[in-house]
Order: sequence, then structure tokens, then C-alpha cells
Amino acid sequence: MPLDERALAGLAHSALALDLYAWLAQRLHRIPREKPQVVSWAALKEQFGADYKQTKHFKAKFHTGLLLALSHYPAAKVETDGRGLTLRNSPTPVEKRMVFVYKS
Repeated sequence: MPLDERALAGLAHSALALDLYAWLAQRLHRIPREKPQVVSWAALKEQFGADYKQTKHFKAKFHTGLLLALSHYPAAKVETDGRGLTLRNSPTPVEKRMVFVYKS
């Protein structure tokens, strides 16, 4: 999955935001359009915040990282609520391009 180099540079100071950007970039375009996916806070904490003892502290840090990641991936369709994160089909952060290679 190609990632936007400008986004990677802009997120370099936040490991969580960088992880979230890469995770969303590889996942969102594969979600069926008619079937959004909900990822629970428990699952998100296990994947991104195992070091946090309390979920409320993780949620605050996660929300900050998510906002930063989304500032570099504005086409990402995600929502947070009491259940966790709802993911909807979204375009990739970098447009797909076709490259023709001519061999003589």
C-alpha cells in the first residue's frame, strides 16, 4: 500500500499517529461499502495502547493521535463513539496510478 511521503514526514513526531495513518491506509479501502466495521475500544487498546492501564487514558491519547492522522488523510471515513471506532470504505491516501513499461 503506497503511503503519502508528506504525511509520513508530518507524522514522524508521533508514533501513534503514524501507526494509525498506516493502519487506516491499508484497511479502509478493503471494507465493503455497504458494511462498515466497528472496532471496539478493547481491541484498539490491545493493538495500539497495551501500555495503558486505564482505557480512559488510552482513549484520550488515541483520539489525539487519530485527529493528527486524519489531518493527513482527510478522505478517511472514521467515527468514534462509545463503542469504539467505526470504519467505512474510503479511498486510499495515494491515488492509484498505472505505469506502463515499454520493453524493446
